Amino acid sequence: MRLRLVNTTAFRLSLIYALLFSLISTGAISFLYWNSAKEIRNQTDYQLRVEANALMDLYDTGKINALTREMNQLNIDGHSKFFLYALQTRDKLDFVEQIQPGVDLQEGGTIYGTVPLSSVVTIPDAPEGSNEQFDQPARVLLTLLPDGYQMLVGTDLVPRQQLLKRMLNVIIALIILVFTLALAGGVLIGYSVLHRINSVRETAGEIIEGDLSQRMQVTQKNDEFDRLSIVLNTMLARIEQLMQSMHQVTDNLAHDLRNPLNRLRNRLEVSLIENLDRKGYQQVQQEAIQDIDDIIRTFNSLLNIAQAESGKHDNDWTSIDLKPFIEELAELYSIVAEESGITFTNDIKESRYILGDHQLLAQTFTNLLDNAMKFTPEGGTIVMTTRFEKQKAIIEIADSGPGIPEDKREEVFERFIRLDSARSTPGNGLGLSLVKAVVERHNGTIEFKDNHPGLRTVLTFNTEQPKNKKATG
Repeated sequence: MRLRLVNTTAFRLSLIYALLFSLISTGAISFLYWNSAKEIRNQTDYQLRVEANALMDLYDTGKINALTREMNQLNIDGHSKFFLYALQTRDKLDFVEQIQPGVDLQEGGTIYGTVPLSSVVTIPDAPEGSNEQFDQPARVLLTLLPDGYQMLVGTDLVPRQQLLKRMLNVIIALIILVFTLALAGGVLIGYSVLHRINSVRETAGEIIEGDLSQRMQVTQKNDEFDRLSIVLNTMLARIEQLMQSMHQVTDNLAHDLRNPLNRLRNRLEVSLIENLDRKGYQQVQQEAIQDIDDIIRTFNSLLNIAQAESGKHDNDWTSIDLKPFIEELAELYSIVAEESGITFTNDIKESRYILGDHQLLAQTFTNLLDNAMKFTPEGGTIVMTTRFEKQKAIIEIADSGPGIPEDKREEVFERFIRLDSARSTPGNGLGLSLVKAVVERHNGTIEFKDNHPGLRTVLTFNTEQPKNKKATG
């Protein structure tokens, strides 16, 4: 589990983010530390400058005696707890060489420096080992006075360095804390992601084993995993539907083809056993050709359904004017209806366009009108009406035949399904399957309703304005 966690993208990204964030934090805090140290040094130099200026003003008024008295008084009243003072001639002790060797400092000039306290302060009577504190650094300002005197004003840097050291310790602890928390967050995120992925993997494994009813888990978080699971579940539902449809088609195809193939085999076998004359052979051949034509029609219907469902030729769609399209179909079937003693009427008053495949739509309406003609008894009526509501074209075909029971109206769209009332009529049970596939491919709907008596088929399509001259009727 630990190895799988390390191998997750979420953990790796979290680790990279933790390192990157830690580096950025280190850079930012280091800049803050450096800037704080610089500001502390500038403030120390400013305080030394102010103190030195005050002493110089005193020196200008009272010369060296007044300056000496002031330094002694400052040492007495404790001011030297913050500042240290030294006044010495250069022939006894050259402060310039101790602070910045080789610098040629003129009278009235000043220099700053950081030196050990022991180089400017000596305690002759101090106990052994007590001079360790004078090895600490001090910040000093040296001013070269007239008359060969040097005035040194300094301050101990130990408290400031201790402050900076505490800041550095806090910075290091903060960086470690940030990296640790980021790494812990990466581990938690990795575990969470790994748990979700394991759930998907286990479900996928069950599906691979053959259980197509399994679905990916969808939580209430509505995160990217949930959205992906919803898409996968939709895909799985479609695959399950197609697999069930394939099994059903295979079973029904085997059942429906068995009879014509058996009849074809029996006829050929009889022609081999019996001594038939030429006319008998021709009869057997004609019946065999009829059986083969039935098989070919079945496969053609299946191919048409597959073509309609695949949308392979959607790019070849054109704008179809419904008025001439329906009027042409009505004119053809009005002749057929008249020969069958059926009254056929058509009602369409205006032109509207739909985008689609002219051949597939023509085959769809032909199948529906054929069914209406097939099941409408002599003396019955078939009414085809077209109306438009907003951006919808609604086409109804109403007949006075036996209709379809309400509980069978969805079932008849399945392949090779034929109702008991239709088993005595020619057909293979694929016509309505093709109709539904074509209508859905054209983003339309089809619905069966009662016509009291008979059946009313309602088709709905989206209409549009023709965008080019490639419009057909």
